[in-house]
Amino acid sequence: MKLLAFLTILSFSGSTFGWSGFDYKTGSYVEIESYNHGGVGEGEVEYFDYQDGQYKNGYLDMEPGGSGTLYDYGTGDYRYLDMD
Repeated sequence: MKLLAFLTILSFSGSTFGWSGFDYKTGSYVEIESYNHGGVGEGEVEYFDYQDGQYKNGYLDMEPGGSGTLYDYGTGDYRYLDMD
């Protein structure tokens, strides 16, 4: 019974997870490290930008179908990502 309760809690607490996506404009991949959207399809993220090898912070607004717009807090740029 305790195992079932633990697994249920674990499945609902999975709002933080990782994705990889591709930015066709820059030709680079990003790895979304943490994303806590609370079920609304948007939220703050920490991501790794393979173009410059840096961890960055931003705001990701997901669209149906696995793509989204990423706003980079550091540069003020918007990036359109196709998620894998």
